[in-house]
Amino acid sequence: MVITLTLDDEVVARARELAEGRQQTLDALVAAMVRERCAASVAAEWAQFTAEHAGCSEPGWRFERAACYERTAP
Repeated sequence: MVITLTLDDEVVARARELAEGRQQTLDALVAAMVRERCAASVAAEWAQFTAEHAGCSEPGWRFERAACYERTAP
């Protein structure tokens, strides 16, 4: 996918220096930064979800794989 960005010249110059220091193209640097930001966002959302829903199981409850396959009469 092609995306067009509008950035001021100073930001582009600094980004090119950063990319060069990492031996990447500017495109690769921006793509990596977007991927990292999205992954961090997903991880943060998961951490918040688990914190909000921690301890919702009954005391002593344990997951049993076989129970997933048990059928109950309708």
